[in-house]
Amino acid sequence: MQCDFCDSKATVFFTQIIDGQSKKTCLCESCATEQGVTDPEGFLLGKLDPKDDASSTPGSLSENAPSKFKVPMGDETIELPLQGPPLGHAGICPGCGFAFDDLKKTGRLGCSQCYQFFREQIIHNLGGMHKGTRHTGRVPKGMLEAFERSQQLEKLQQEMEEAIRSEDYEKAAALRDTMNKLNEETSLTPES
Repeated sequence: MQCDFCDSKATVFFTQIIDGQSKKTCLCESCATEQGVTDPEGFLLGKLDPKDDASSTPGSLSENAPSKFKVPMGDETIELPLQGPPLGHAGICPGCGFAFDDLKKTGRLGCSQCYQFFREQIIHNLGGMHKGTRHTGRVPKGMLEAFERSQQLEKLQQEMEEAIRSEDYEKAAALRDTMNKLNEETSLTPES
């Protein structure tokens, strides 16, 4: 594939999904650097419209740098903000500007921060799609013992919390001791 800016061999590829439509942009290494895409301080798209000859430096963080970049979309060009919306904007990831509704449309999240930002909504929706938020299927043979031990520890933890809620502290202490013993046995077991 060729760079959208200079027709050299493209090595950097972007796919943006906007309103359910995907737009692919291809850049060579030098154009990616010029656009600020390879900036180690953060992901800055710069202007991704090769037809735009504005005098400001693409991808520049200076005061006169553009606050938006242009992306060709079919016959028209749309402008998108360089950064996400202000922090605290309800329902929109501060890292990338991705809205939770976009997940419903595309089935994908915008960045790694989205997982934490939309955590509660993701868990709620997974609970409705599946029989819960925990894996309940088959377990590889080598992991079966560890998986069963983990489930046993979780069950004991829940029983202990219930005993504390009902103020049965003796039972809670016995459950705690059982959990500690199980953890000690696990740490003494040689790894294979």
